[in-house]
Amino acid sequence: MSYWTFNHEVGLKGVEGTLNVLDDCPGGSRWVYTPDPTNPLVLNDDVILYALRTSRRARDDFRRLFPTLLPEEQERLTKLLEENPRISSLVMDDQKFMDNIQKNEVRSIPVRTSGPRGGKGGRPGR
Repeated sequence: MSYWTFNHEVGLKGVEGTLNVLDDCPGGSRWVYTPDPTNPLVLNDDVILYALRTSRRARDDFRRLFPTLLPEEQERLTKLLEENPRISSLVMDDQKFMDNIQKNEVRSIPVRTSGPRGGKGGRPGR
């Protein structure tokens, strides 16, 4: 079972609805959200971002399910990730994840060299 499956539906499915302005209030206009009638959102963007930020399983299943979504659904999620670059940097494959860990470990090792600007060497020629 996928992390994103809710009530037998994939939570990543759906496209944005529309915001409509209604001028029926005496104090001013009000905004009303109307879901897309043919492909409504299953989960809103905030829930998706929270899951991607906090769950490695959610990120793995997101990568696996993304190619199976409709083009307009992929476009919505791509835009969401572009608007939230810190979250999109978490959505990576296992190899890249492990490479980043190793890169950080290698960078943390102090490197000492010998010679004029490193180690305990003195001036050249002395």
